[in-house]
Amino acid sequence: MKDGFDLLVKGGLVVGSQGIDGLDIAIKDGTIVKLARDLDPNQAEEVIDASGRYVLPGLLDVHVHPVYEDSIRDCSILGAFGGITTVIHYAYARPGMELANTVREFIDEGEGTSHTDFAIHGAMFDPENQIKDIPKCFEMGVTSFKMFMTYAKLGWMTDDYHLAKAMDVISQQGGLAMVHAEDGLSIDYLEDKFRSEPQKEVFLKVRPGILEADATFRAISIARVMNCPLYIVHVSARQALGPIRDAREQGQRVYTETCPQYLCLTDRDLQEKGPLAKIGPPLRTTEDNDALWAALKTGLIDVIASDHAPKAKKIDDDFFEAPFGSPSSETMLAVTYQRGINEGRLDLCTLVRAMSESPARIFGLYPRKGALKEGSDADLLVFDASARHRISQGTQHSKAGYTLYEGMDCLGKPIMVMQRGKIIVDGDALKSSKGQGNFLETKISDTPGHLSKLDG
Repeated sequence: MKDGFDLLVKGGLVVGSQGIDGLDIAIKDGTIVKLARDLDPNQAEEVIDASGRYVLPGLLDVHVHPVYEDSIRDCSILGAFGGITTVIHYAYARPGMELANTVREFIDEGEGTSHTDFAIHGAMFDPENQIKDIPKCFEMGVTSFKMFMTYAKLGWMTDDYHLAKAMDVISQQGGLAMVHAEDGLSIDYLEDKFRSEPQKEVFLKVRPGILEADATFRAISIARVMNCPLYIVHVSARQALGPIRDAREQGQRVYTETCPQYLCLTDRDLQEKGPLAKIGPPLRTTEDNDALWAALKTGLIDVIASDHAPKAKKIDDDFFEAPFGSPSSETMLAVTYQRGINEGRLDLCTLVRAMSESPARIFGLYPRKGALKEGSDADLLVFDASARHRISQGTQHSKAGYTLYEGMDCLGKPIMVMQRGKIIVDGDALKSSKGQGNFLETKISDTPGHLSKLDG
């Protein structure tokens, strides 16, 4: 059909960051070529009936760790079942490893095994010896770099000298600095102080929100001096929102991310699930949850991403010795839709902004990704808002062996997921194959905060 369409997604309610409209989506050669009402199905080789369903842009999960129980291949599969069509993985360069070589290895692994499109962040555990590799990473299309302001005992913490140096180099290259913002040395002291007490009971006391706020302020201050765009990962504490708000009001380029676990779970879940729910920053309080939902509504929080870190843990493990992290990518949409949309905390357009448009804008992938527009990649999911399902480990595709949302009843789920015009998930069936994902070079946005105020 030379002048027609390869595929027509017909009758759905197309969701964007600015509104919802009943439109048909015409696709040719993997790209959206037309959005309009009542397109002729005879012009298409194949028609998908999306009547009565939402059609969302494919989600971007920009915070994924494919270095534990799930590989890049595994993360792409489980993400696809959750409506994620683009993943940005952290390439972990641990002490003694070369950052550029690590990034190259991650790109090669992704090109050979990923089912979905992907990009890469550099993650520096040893900035003193790895900063020199940052320009080489830019040559490979990697422009964002994460540092830890905590985990001093593990030897992962970046001190202020090297934080400033890294931000200076990143700024000169036109990139983005990313930080895990918690005061590492103070936390290590508190951990020692309360070592003799039951660890899960004092977990919040050891990692209080004010120490996240302090590290956030410090990272913002250093980034401002170095004129470096800053991305604060997994914001969990309501106290951290103040420094972010102040920086935004002064026009500083500070982007923000929170995660489903910080919106939907609290320390009560930690008390119940023990080591399985040991994550950093910690699960906090309902007051923190509420503050983060409100920050999403105003645009103070830009992005929802998973921080998928599937560790091999059991509920009866020693809490102190158990590693930080949990699986969370596949459930990201289901739980935030349930807690946010169904329970009235958020509107669907804002959810799409936080999971699709804003991450695509920040990392220079918009409008190819993150939107349903003419010229965009045909990455989309058909979402049935009436589909009831219960989350359990048995329904998940992670190799971690547990989910923090075990037994949670949800209303609404993706029933079909498409990348570049090809169906990759149809119901419970995987239709994609490894190696069909493309590596995406990132380019950091020059847009200041409050991405929610931009029109599409």
